[in-house]
Amino acid sequence: MNRKFAALTLSLSLALSGLTAYQSSTTASAETLKSIKEKKEANKKKQDAANAKLKLNEKNQEATRNEIARIDQSTADTENKISQKETEIHNTKDQVEQLKKEIDVVQKRIDKRDKLLKDRINSMYQSGGAVQYLEVVLGSKNFGDFLDRVVALNLIADQDRQLLEEQQKDKELLVEKKKTVEDKLAALEDKMNELQELKKQLDVQKKEKTRLMASLKKKHSKIEDDVEKYENAAELLNSQEQAIKEEKARAQQANEQQSTSGSAGKSASNTGSGMIMKPAAGAFTSGIGSRWNKFHAGVDIAQAGKVPIYAAADGTVIRSDYSSSYGNVIFVTHNINGQTWTTVYAHMRERVVQGGSVKRGQLIGYMGNTGHSFGQHLHFELHKGPWNASKSNAVDPRPYM
Repeated sequence: MNRKFAALTLSLSLALSGLTAYQSSTTASAETLKSIKEKKEANKKKQDAANAKLKLNEKNQEATRNEIARIDQSTADTENKISQKETEIHNTKDQVEQLKKEIDVVQKRIDKRDKLLKDRINSMYQSGGAVQYLEVVLGSKNFGDFLDRVVALNLIADQDRQLLEEQQKDKELLVEKKKTVEDKLAALEDKMNELQELKKQLDVQKKEKTRLMASLKKKHSKIEDDVEKYENAAELLNSQEQAIKEEKARAQQANEQQSTSGSAGKSASNTGSGMIMKPAAGAFTSGIGSRWNKFHAGVDIAQAGKVPIYAAADGTVIRSDYSSSYGNVIFVTHNINGQTWTTVYAHMRERVVQGGSVKRGQLIGYMGNTGHSFGQHLHFELHKGPWNASKSNAVDPRPYM
């Protein structure tokens, strides 16, 4: 009887331990999704309140946001045109330099032939020219010698004629190449003028955006804060919920493949010991914390030129879109050691990924000045857990790099 009781107790204990393990493995995921659901409900209430405040100013607000979006697009187009024009100028300069080298080679050939022809003319003048040719022919010993002399004289004449023809062709080629250089230099001057005009246009666009942003902040500062906080948040939270599920599956598959291969398989762009990598080159110009009487939820990285932006870690794109606050922005969810993390890349000039999975170090866009921004930089956020409108999960990303 005691043996049966002991066996029953052991079976019950094993069953309970298996149930506990299963519950533990699903608790983190369930809590994450529950957290998103609660945040969606809370955000809905806040969004309704924000929308009520917006009704009085909605028309002007929308017009201003649309104008800022238009300027952002025009600015991006102008920056691309400037890049293309700078490439054209560089190529034209290279072509001019190559033509100058070719001209130098042709000029040396012409100078060399000029010397040969001058020596030939001097020789003919000193030897009597055509009279000397007659003496050579008449001085032949026999008919065979006569033919040899005639052939020799014809060969000399042919060489002289060929020399003159080559000289003429090279002189014509020299004129042609010099004309090409002149045309290229004229085109280069036009391109330089066009580049200056494009830069002036870009400067005007940036000033106009700064004026609009100042106007927007002055007239609608509180409303703009609410819009920035809740704009498209419900839609984003829905996308995030689905992306977290996809990212969990992706991370699980990656872990299984890594266990099978026994190697992480990092590429050159993946080097670094941090949990995440620095997403762009440049200096940190602003940190996380209070700024302009509100919470700045990330860090700013700034550098001039066309600066690439990379995914900070393997993950799944939640959303790749444009908003009046973030500008061109990409949200990515990550599953790192069983923990959900979220990264945000804002104010980009250009987004090169629209969805799906991304790898650590993969190009996702270029640094810009779109949205609520006053100069080219990347606004980068790291959230421990899902993103939410109040950004309560935001942490300083620098210690994790």
